[in-house]
Amino acid sequence: MYKKLILSALMSSTLISGLAVAESIDTKALGEKLKPLFGDVPDAITATPIEGIYQASFGMELIYVSKDGRYFFSGDMIDGSTRTNLSEDARTTARKTEMTGNEAEGAITFKAKGEEKHVLSVFTDVTCPYCTKLHKEVPKLNEAGVTVNYLAYPRAGVGSGGYKQMVNIWCAEDKQDSLTKAKDGEAADVKSCDNPVANHFALGKKVGVSGTPALVTASGALIPGYRPAAELVKMLDSAKAAVN
Repeated sequence: MYKKLILSALMSSTLISGLAVAESIDTKALGEKLKPLFGDVPDAITATPIEGIYQASFGMELIYVSKDGRYFFSGDMIDGSTRTNLSEDARTTARKTEMTGNEAEGAITFKAKGEEKHVLSVFTDVTCPYCTKLHKEVPKLNEAGVTVNYLAYPRAGVGSGGYKQMVNIWCAEDKQDSLTKAKDGEAADVKSCDNPVANHFALGKKVGVSGTPALVTASGALIPGYRPAAELVKMLDSAKAAVN
């Protein structure tokens, strides 16, 4: 409630239409002012539509700060004229950048049948019942032209039982078959190899995954939780049409 009151008061008095003209500020110096408060300098500092207010990005975490670094607040910034969530737009862009980096390599891929219309990345855990439920929808997604890229996200963390199971899967000769069997309750053979499971887990943390399944679209949008195939396809089609 406190954050909402700050955001509402600030935006009702200073929100303007369109982008404000960016002032000439020393973003490096501003970042150093924030370091003692947040433990590190921001990944980026950018102007917002509110004059004198800047967005400081720490991964998916966003802080809004005055140009002198004295005042800051957290919460989502909304454009009242368009109802656009500017903060979520920024997170989506950052998430897309992270997902297209080297950390996303090593996915277990279930390719679309025929023309590939969409690509969906899914952070999954073999101990998650809703991940199993979603996996049963994958054939329908593939038939609808959706490629599914699985990334490992052992919810209990690196070194846990779930983590070890997922290492076995990612080290299996037939990874697709091993993953499907594991989701049906069949234990994968114990394997050891260089694997991306820990990297996938770290990537999930970085892009804001807090539970499984967590779905990330090609544009960087995060869809938490289970959705049936038909609903997902509609969401993906609508998002693609909006961009085009």
